[in-house]
Amino acid sequence: MSSFDNNDTKFSTDFSRFSVITMYMGLLVIVLGILFLVLGCFRISSYAFRTYESIDKIPHNRVGLLFGTSPLDSSGAPNAYFDTRIMAASQLFKAGKIDYVLVSGDNRHESYNEPRFMKKYLIKAGVPADRIVFDFAGIRTLDSVVRARKVFLLKSVTFISQDFQNERALFIADKNDLNAVGFNAINPSDSFISFVGIREFFARIKCVLDVYVLGTEPKFLGKPETIGKNPMPKNLSSKPKKLTSSLKLISDSAFVIRQQEMIAKYAPLAKPLTDNARVEKAKQERFEHEYDKNQADSYVIDNEQNEILKEEQNEALQEANEVALDSLNAGGGNTYIDPNESLDVSTVGNDTSRRETPKKRAVVRQGIKKAHGDPWDYY
Repeated sequence: MSSFDNNDTKFSTDFSRFSVITMYMGLLVIVLGILFLVLGCFRISSYAFRTYESIDKIPHNRVGLLFGTSPLDSSGAPNAYFDTRIMAASQLFKAGKIDYVLVSGDNRHESYNEPRFMKKYLIKAGVPADRIVFDFAGIRTLDSVVRARKVFLLKSVTFISQDFQNERALFIADKNDLNAVGFNAINPSDSFISFVGIREFFARIKCVLDVYVLGTEPKFLGKPETIGKNPMPKNLSSKPKKLTSSLKLISDSAFVIRQQEMIAKYAPLAKPLTDNARVEKAKQERFEHEYDKNQADSYVIDNEQNEILKEEQNEALQEANEVALDSLNAGGGNTYIDPNESLDVSTVGNDTSRRETPKKRAVVRQGIKKAHGDPWDYY
């Protein structure tokens, strides 16, 4: 046997071993995957302990989430699953176990609107219209559950559907921090193997993959909405509601340091003066100084002139008084008649007609007020 044949035989042997190992590893992965899915399905089934069939025993929740389905089946006959869910929701509302009904269903086509169908039949069953809230983006169970938590801001809820769907919804709610219980509507099908049962089997496998492997999110989310009088959440703030300590006043040294920091920060922003600006500024300051000096000198001069004028006026008045006095003294004895002077009877005799006129005597008036005009008066 040649060396080429030996190599060919060795390659075939190694390839066979590799194929066998790969096959065993593939089988192991498949087995582990199946085991994982089976355990996941059992995990979903374990949520049956959180479902209720008695209205008296189920706890109260403000909102009940009603999962949507068509009012008619594929043959056009009334859908029993739809009817029993409507009946279960109305019973819970009338018993006071829920205050609002959130109807969540598919609305991808204009001719198919599950939420509106459910609202119509709920009103007929006795639920007020203002207690029914629409969720038009509940395409799948996962979408309805996650939207109830992230869009409608619910922290607790009651699921309303058949037992198999409630178990799957509780599994999804547990992974999305939503506290929930389920109320089981009557299941119309009692057979172990049915179309709904087969569909639910694959739905649970898909649910396990969505939650544990794929991390699937709803197709539509949107802005948060409120149900009833539930207020919108406030924006988180790190500020304390009350002062934890008294306010501290700025000390003198800190105030001075802050001023120095502000000066150091904004001083470079000031534009330095150019040479021409310095010259103009100096001229302006010199002109203002000279103007102030001239104003002071003119004030002093005006005061001196006023004093001189006052002295000249006083001298003129005194001179006028002296001139008036001299003119009176130079006028003789016929300028004034003294009414107190008596007649000389011895010289005149008894004849009064021959009496002589007494001499006049000038009297100077004191306190002449006018500098011009007649400086004396007659009495």
